[in-house]
Amino acid sequence: MVVVAWLVFYAVAVATADPLPPLETAIAWLIMPPLLWVIAARLVLHHWWAGSRVSAIDPPGRLLAVAVAALPERRREWGRAMTAELAEVQGRSARWRFALSSVGGLLLLPPAGGWPVLALVAGVVVASVAAAGSAAGAAVPGLRVFAVTFTALAGAMVVLAVARWRRPRLPVPAPTVLVTGAVAASIAVTVIFLRQEPGAAQYLPPAAAIYLAAVLAGCLWIALAGPRWLGANRLAPHLGAAAAVVFAAWFLLIIRTEATEPPLPLVLVLAVVLPLTPLAVFLVPAFAAGRAGRSFRSGLRAAVWTVIAVMPLTYAVWLPEGLRRHAIDGRAIDGEPVAAVGVNLADALVFCVGIFPVLGLTLGVIGAGLGALTARHAVPGDPS
Repeated sequence: MVVVAWLVFYAVAVATADPLPPLETAIAWLIMPPLLWVIAARLVLHHWWAGSRVSAIDPPGRLLAVAVAALPERRREWGRAMTAELAEVQGRSARWRFALSSVGGLLLLPPAGGWPVLALVAGVVVASVAAAGSAAGAAVPGLRVFAVTFTALAGAMVVLAVARWRRPRLPVPAPTVLVTGAVAASIAVTVIFLRQEPGAAQYLPPAAAIYLAAVLAGCLWIALAGPRWLGANRLAPHLGAAAAVVFAAWFLLIIRTEATEPPLPLVLVLAVVLPLTPLAVFLVPAFAAGRAGRSFRSGLRAAVWTVIAVMPLTYAVWLPEGLRRHAIDGRAIDGEPVAAVGVNLADALVFCVGIFPVLGLTLGVIGAGLGALTARHAVPGDPS
């Protein structure tokens, strides 16, 4: 389905393109993305069925397992008892009734901090959302939807943390600080961009503003909450964060050297390094983590951390560089002449929070799968 959707999308894009792309470029973009997706999907399925027992659990069991995983640690024992009881229930309808009743009981449990505390925190969040909308509407009208959405999502994470009484933990402080700082920088450069160019708000329609807010909030959630399904490998986040810094530096170098003519030896070096850097940034950390951790999950953790750091870091570089480049010669970052500087905002959204994560996760999954496979072959008899 994904491949078919890509073919339809690409056919429409090519048919409406003006001018048409060169034939070799069109063929490369037609073939390469689906090929990478197929490879990534095969590796995911291979490791999912080879190393996971989830496929042996029926839908009622999966439903209860997901609900139990959301419980705070002090109530996890009760959840495990419900899971053990479900294993003794026979019959599909009986298992569904037991699972649904157990999940209903979980939902009715009082929050760890008590209902009054949760209600107070929820009230503060609602007030913060309203205040953020008013403040953004007065200072930067084009950011009202973004401000409301981002504040609401961040507030929902706070409410969930209070409900589960889960203290913030930073098992990997440096990567967490990097992602958090990059998200803050992304918000700051967006405010500056729209303050300097109010007309650029038309390039941030409500749907795009909501998507941008969701992406940045999601980056924060992964960096601060550390979802359990990503595992606990400590090397992976550091590899991902380092790769993201390299990618941001590569991106800045691309922009700054485009209008210059470096010496011939440097040109030869750049001709080799620059095209391979994006591939290496997303592939190598996942491969290294998967091989070091001897598991697909470790590599996937590195891939996710690479993506959540690359997106806000590159976005935070793109907007100020777009302002600088347009002020020099009226061109966008890609070198094309544009009438409105706001085109840079639209391009940043498309690439930084659209194309880069899709490409990065695809390459990261491939790297994680290859890393885990080579580690398994290097250690005969290793069950991982």
